[in-house]
Amino acid sequence: MDNSSQNQDRTATLWATSAYSSRGAFALLFIGAIVLRFTFYVVYNLFFHPLAKFPGPLLARASLLWRFWFSQSGRFHRVIEQQHSRYGPVFRVSPNELSFASATSWKSIYGHPPKGKSTLIKSEFYDMYGSGYDSLCIGSERDPQNHARMKKSLSPAFSTKALMEQEEIIQRCVDGFVEKIGHESKRETGINVSDWYEMIAFDILGEMAFGETFHCVENEEPHFWIELLTKHLFFITLIDNLRRVSLLFSIGRFLLPRFTVGVRDKHSGYSRAKVDRRLQSVSPRKDILTNVVDKVKGGEVSQEELTAHASTLVIAGGETISTFLAATTFYLCKTPSAYHKLQNEIRNRYQSYQDIDAASALQLPYLQAVIQEGLRIFPPGSQGFPRTSPGVMIDNYWIPAGVSIIDPLISS
Repeated sequence: MDNSSQNQDRTATLWATSAYSSRGAFALLFIGAIVLRFTFYVVYNLFFHPLAKFPGPLLARASLLWRFWFSQSGRFHRVIEQQHSRYGPVFRVSPNELSFASATSWKSIYGHPPKGKSTLIKSEFYDMYGSGYDSLCIGSERDPQNHARMKKSLSPAFSTKALMEQEEIIQRCVDGFVEKIGHESKRETGINVSDWYEMIAFDILGEMAFGETFHCVENEEPHFWIELLTKHLFFITLIDNLRRVSLLFSIGRFLLPRFTVGVRDKHSGYSRAKVDRRLQSVSPRKDILTNVVDKVKGGEVSQEELTAHASTLVIAGGETISTFLAATTFYLCKTPSAYHKLQNEIRNRYQSYQDIDAASALQLPYLQAVIQEGLRIFPPGSQGFPRTSPGVMIDNYWIPAGVSIIDPLISS
């Protein structure tokens, strides 16, 4: 090999080495910048953030990782309760989020503010909750005035008088449930009452919101929509976590639709089909959406808003009712003395199953005590409903504007 060829090889090697070194240096610089940025982020959150004085787990005060992990695990409510036992009535859930746990804080966060004080608005979480529809609903509407309008339309359906008028609808579903449970309970293997409670809850809510049952109890299996709801709620939590980090949210908005759009569209599409049939129905019976249906037919409310309301009421009602029934049954079985006392009260009051009705059941003091205690020790929806501070005093703590606040039922 002549000198010219050797020089060319040497030059090529130098260029390759230089390029490799440049790429390596750039990679190190990039990684270093990320580490430095994260270090500044952690130091700021721990020592200079407006919420730095509030206690909480180190990882929760330093970053969003603590919140991400436990909220996606399904144990968020229990972990929150444990941390309140450790840190007291207020602690830091994430760098810009606080959890309170007192009767007075609950009123300050979710109650009507004193005259001249600002309302704590629902957080951006509710934007995720309302996805899939072209209209917001009673659950996802963040504007106080629009929410008040929706509440005015729906409230009459939840008065004691209105609910009593719907007793026949509920009783018909419950009769079918009792008959099925009586048959299934004869099996030596026993039954999973949680599944059955979920089925009866959704059957009742289907009747009351859409005007027709899901036929879960009749078919002895959950309706496919129940599984859709579970998936939908999981993705809502995931997207809510991702939105807190702009980079992750941008990536998530690109990737997640591949997984979520199918679930979301199937869920909302089924709701629209149900509402179409509800609007075409000429039945004179009243249910929880009768007042809104009349407004849709009169042009005051859009059909899409009605659909969003119906879907939300089924989700909120079905899951919470089944959770409450399962938890209360568990604690009654775990406490035989309470179980037998309740059993005796009911059997002494009624001669037969057919004698039971809502009006007389409301007069049973121990039954009402069991219901209240069940709601106290295992409240459904116990993870807390996030609100955004406008800059407000809560329990003698100044909460800066923009801070997210929750007050979980299970801790209050």
